[in-house]
Amino acid sequence: MVACVRTPEPGEIGRVGDVGEDDVLSALARVRDGRIYDLDAGRFVGMPQWDGHPTFTLTPYRTPRGIRQARDIELFAEEGNAAGVNMITELMIAGMHTGTHLDALCHITDADDTMYGGYGVDDHCGDFGPDRADAATIPPLVLRGVLLDAARHFGVPSLPAGRGLSASDLRDMVEAQGITIPEKSCVLVRSGLMSVWPDRERYRESDGAGIDLDAARWLIDDLGCAVIGSDTSTVEQIPSTAPGNPHPVHEFALRNRGVHLLENAYLEDLAADGVYEFALVCLPLKIAGATGSMVRPVAIA
Repeated sequence: MVACVRTPEPGEIGRVGDVGEDDVLSALARVRDGRIYDLDAGRFVGMPQWDGHPTFTLTPYRTPRGIRQARDIELFAEEGNAAGVNMITELMIAGMHTGTHLDALCHITDADDTMYGGYGVDDHCGDFGPDRADAATIPPLVLRGVLLDAARHFGVPSLPAGRGLSASDLRDMVEAQGITIPEKSCVLVRSGLMSVWPDRERYRESDGAGIDLDAARWLIDDLGCAVIGSDTSTVEQIPSTAPGNPHPVHEFALRNRGVHLLENAYLEDLAADGVYEFALVCLPLKIAGATGSMVRPVAIA
């Protein structure tokens, strides 16, 4: 099996497949002032990241000096290049879960080794990645966006590591902020973790606050959210308080409900301006076989 970009089956797209033209227009109607907030935290060598993913590496691949010495690119040969034009290119090595990213629905499997849609790993995952529910199946996202500022709600710069957020906590934030969470929206929960970005040690010490399983059920089953995100590496509370399950929110959202998770979103500017409702635009990379996608989402207020 070779992974390739193809037309996805209806059963592998997930909740974002329900977003229609009227929903897009509703999202864009939230724009009032045309202010753009960059929600991408950025990527760089030495950046904070979870140890389970490949370390982000960027190195020069071709340089003017190297090309002149090797003389292996005819386009830049001296005899036809009196202007001395040359180039610099790079090689990047990273997992798709590096920095701000969307988890694809194939990212999490259940005890029977099936991913979202019931696709079995043995039949649908080869040397070049899963061929179902991969990053290439995630459509461009234009959604109603809502920020729940947990750090501000609890009066702290950043929630302590491992602090769980319950459904009751989220309901209290909604009431305190005077907002509503519409169906098929993206809810972003701010823990305040990005206030220490890019300090690697402080990030490691502070990561792990997030929603618990009941909060995820409320957002997804009761409110009908299409995407859930946060400024942390996992969205959910780590360590988990669910007996025998290290990643209950990932399993529930990705594997069981087909709801994508947006992780490591930079929410500090939105929070500083008190922008709680906006249009979210997020364009995943169409990479076959990838279990997630680096993204540069923006909120437009």
